Amino acid sequence: MFKKCFLISMVLVLAMGLLAACGPKRDPNAGQAAEGKPDKLVVWENADQGEQIAHTKKLAAEFEKKTGIKVEVVPVSLLKQQEKLTLDGPAGKGADLVTWPHDNLGQAVVKGLVQPIKVDDSVTGQYEEGSIRALTYDGKLMGLPKVTESIALIYNKKLMPKPPETFEELYQFAKANTKPAEKKYGVLFEAANLYYTHFLISANGGYIFKDQGGKLDPNDIGLNNPGTVKALTEVQKWYKEGLIPQGVTADVINGLFKEGKVAAVINGPWAIRDYQSANIDLGVAPLPKVNGKDAQTLTGVKGWYLSAYSKSPKYATELMQFLTSKEALKTRFEQTGEIPPHKELLADPMITNDPVVNGFAEQAKFGVPMPSIPEMFQVWTPINDAHNFIASGKQSPEQALNQAVKLVKEQIKVQKQ
Repeated sequence: MFKKCFLISMVLVLAMGLLAACGPKRDPNAGQAAEGKPDKLVVWENADQGEQIAHTKKLAAEFEKKTGIKVEVVPVSLLKQQEKLTLDGPAGKGADLVTWPHDNLGQAVVKGLVQPIKVDDSVTGQYEEGSIRALTYDGKLMGLPKVTESIALIYNKKLMPKPPETFEELYQFAKANTKPAEKKYGVLFEAANLYYTHFLISANGGYIFKDQGGKLDPNDIGLNNPGTVKALTEVQKWYKEGLIPQGVTADVINGLFKEGKVAAVINGPWAIRDYQSANIDLGVAPLPKVNGKDAQTLTGVKGWYLSAYSKSPKYATELMQFLTSKEALKTRFEQTGEIPPHKELLADPMITNDPVVNGFAEQAKFGVPMPSIPEMFQVWTPINDAHNFIASGKQSPEQALNQAVKLVKEQIKVQKQ
């Protein structure tokens, strides 16, 4: 899942600066031709999902049979892998391949935990361009993608037979089908979270960091420009009119949807199995157009990365390619339900003929990768705090956003010192 709420800490900022010097400094491709074949490679897989571990272990056995190299799969929580690699890497106990959401990539590079990989165009060309872009940092490819995620419109077909085509139609549907006294709502989403409001911000001309020819400029922040103010003024209207209750959480939204009290929610694929357990006839569709534009959601990509401490970068990269091959990602989808960012698989009937999965896949085509530069670390808390001030009516969108962006810039300045 890609929702993040980061706690800003001076200690952590300073620690990041120190850790940047901790990773081994090497050319990842130097001497690969002469690299000796290892007896074993170590992979850290997501400890929080048993199906993912089981699938990677199955692939590990196939790779061993094919190459003679044993692959040890170790369960480690996604958001704890960087911390563990910081300690285990220098001690020679770290993994060769690690994995986490791409928006944590910038921190890993700053800490010196990962190294670039070298693969040819025939490899990178297999994947959706956005997924490769998400795993590229400062012009260098740092890994290969295995999963892509985006929010979309998930609806109860009994309560919403056909999804609205425009955001204005969605708003009108919400007004007509919301009865707060009965805890019944037309549409709910976490509207006090940048991850969920980005599509409105983008459609109105706002942005997080300015994209300068494929490179994000952390000095140009568009989260308080007129477009963002307009977008969050719209969000504030939903709260003022009671279409979204104050302080609503993901658990409350999910509970109400499963009870049949909400016609539609804006959420991600991680919620589907829980919703299906409630025997709801689900539909999934791309978000409705905003101002005539396709809704640009923030997409998340989970990838495999090559540890900076790996003593076998050549063979570890071969293993990475094996784990992200068409065949591997197809069986991963079949076993875990995770959507592969592979061009041929996204066009495969197993996805195109599955209306639930295809709804997310179609939305992902309009998505933009969450920024992975280290400065993004400083954005989430101030901007989400501003969202909350706007939702509660304590501040106008302009006041809240100006204050938040000022804080973001101050924290980025401290981070760079």
